[in-house]
Amino acid sequence: MSSVLPVLCGAVLLGAPGYLMLCALDVRLRLRWGWAPAVTVLLTVVLGALFRVLGIRWTLLSAVIGIVLLVALAAVVRLALQRRTARRLTTSTSTSTSTSTSTSTSTSVGVPAPQDWSRGTAAAVTGASILSGALVAASAARRMGGISTLNGSFDSFFHLSAAAFIRERGDASFTTALSDIYGEPTFYPVVFDDLVAILPFDVITAANAMMLAMLAAIPPAVAAMVVGVSRPARSAPLLVALSAGAATLFLSTPAMALVMGLWPIVLGVVCLPPAIAAVLMLTDRRHGAPGVGTAAGLVLIVIGTALAHPSVLFSVAVVAGLRLLAGGIERMLGGGRLRGLIEVCAALAAAVLFVAGSHVLLSGMALTKPSLDGVGSVLGEILLDSPRIPAVPALLWPMAALWILAMIGAAAAVRSREVLGATAALGLLASLMLGVATQIDHPLAVALVNPWYGARERIAPLMMCMLVLLMARGLLALLESGGRRRRSLPGALAVGAVVVTVLIALVTPQRLPLMGSLAYTAYGVQLTPYVTSEERSFIERTAQELPEGSVVLADPLDGATLYWSVGGVETVFPTMSRPLTREKTLIAHYAHRAGTDEASVELCRALEPVGPTHLYRDTSEASGQRINPEDSERWRGVHDIPESRLTLVDASGPYALYELDPAC
Repeated sequence: MSSVLPVLCGAVLLGAPGYLMLCALDVRLRLRWGWAPAVTVLLTVVLGALFRVLGIRWTLLSAVIGIVLLVALAAVVRLALQRRTARRLTTSTSTSTSTSTSTSTSTSVGVPAPQDWSRGTAAAVTGASILSGALVAASAARRMGGISTLNGSFDSFFHLSAAAFIRERGDASFTTALSDIYGEPTFYPVVFDDLVAILPFDVITAANAMMLAMLAAIPPAVAAMVVGVSRPARSAPLLVALSAGAATLFLSTPAMALVMGLWPIVLGVVCLPPAIAAVLMLTDRRHGAPGVGTAAGLVLIVIGTALAHPSVLFSVAVVAGLRLLAGGIERMLGGGRLRGLIEVCAALAAAVLFVAGSHVLLSGMALTKPSLDGVGSVLGEILLDSPRIPAVPALLWPMAALWILAMIGAAAAVRSREVLGATAALGLLASLMLGVATQIDHPLAVALVNPWYGARERIAPLMMCMLVLLMARGLLALLESGGRRRRSLPGALAVGAVVVTVLIALVTPQRLPLMGSLAYTAYGVQLTPYVTSEERSFIERTAQELPEGSVVLADPLDGATLYWSVGGVETVFPTMSRPLTREKTLIAHYAHRAGTDEASVELCRALEPVGPTHLYRDTSEASGQRINPEDSERWRGVHDIPESRLTLVDASGPYALYELDPAC
């Protein structure tokens, strides 16, 4: 199957609901497509919870109807508010012109654009940002082996099962959607899985399509951030388009998407740039204090980002704290010492509370093992945004132009005493310090990075946003250095350097195309797959042949989760996570004891409601016991079920399916 149609459907599902809502509310923001995913997340969460209460199944049709109704309701409310405001102004003023102007200002959500663009300019910038995203998706998909290729990473199996559960059960609520996996209502950021569940393709194709659509959405999101916070300039459209292109050069997020299967965090990254812009716009006083509607809309963008993935909210919090710190310092230098000092102290107090709260509440999130490389080597990899994947080389040239321009931008911002530029510079420094802290085994360092699971790839999107903001400021400084009548030669050379770097980087085989292969086709370079193509074929075939009501028992590290997510056959362990309930832990440890004198009453009580009817075994080199023996030991009771309780149903090489005698 061609990847174009599935990815296009994924992009529409990710962006269209939010875009329509922004239009319905008459939000005055440029590049609405960049802001739209965060709004889509909000709509998905609201509809998922509402459908749960009303007993409505989460399907493509019900979701579309729900979105249309919410958009229509928003439009009606906005028009009603406009008319009410118009009537009030009509009674208090005799000038119809001022009435019209006041109505427009008071009923629109968002910060009015300080400089109007022509329709052609706006279309060109939007097209450039969308084209940048499309090129990222195309480059990433080059070596995936097709849109229906299975991602071989650990986390992908969880989300394939999660999407399959949501599709089967019709429950998209963020607290109950995965109850069958966790054994009880549990909060989980399921928006990615919700969207995958209603794409009209098989679950693997749908997940791959939505993953590529998210990668394609990052350049427009970065462009929306830049245009949202930049000051007026004749070169603003060019800077925004170049910012979208620059977003294609960063590799940590594609690595999380393509290699690690961390798809919900990637959705959070898509929402991160608009959320950063929202925080900066909320604190911007260049156009006066934002109105109630504006502030509410921007706060909702931040909430949508948190619902996409909570860990991204901490990156937003870092920017908010640094904005407070930079603003306080600027006030102190400008003569407002008392108020500035208060703001600085508030920022420092917030940082202390952040670290203390992380140490107390998030200590269990330090899950990433530090790299064996030295701190210097790691810092170099962080500067080049090279993820912890040995097969991906840390190349200097793709990031060199960005760093040079960012340093110029930081210097220009500091010289002009610009709070935004100072915030971006501090944010860039903070992101580097946090990245290095992932390598330091000290309670303070661990507390600093707990919110990001101790993984520098999750911190890297913050660096991306700050670096691009400073790059745009550096380009502006160079373009304005030659005077108003002509662009400076340094500015033209800088623009050319960014364009050439982006075009070459998108086709360089060692970058996005390489990562597109690592968890899909070139397993030997990076990881051993949990399921080979031969094993997947066996599972798909035997799943179709199993009678209705069958339940498959197996070590999930042997790929048996595909019986559920791909074949639609219930499995005892639908994900590769450790058994999440006491009953399933008993089965995992002691299933082999059933029917013997050693069998406990608790074991039989655990087996009875589950009712496993079949056992799947993988004895290949890629079996769970071979590639991950420590984790596979959790299912030792499944491995040791005696042959006397098994009747062979089908076999193909090292893969076998047996009929199981539960013996309880």
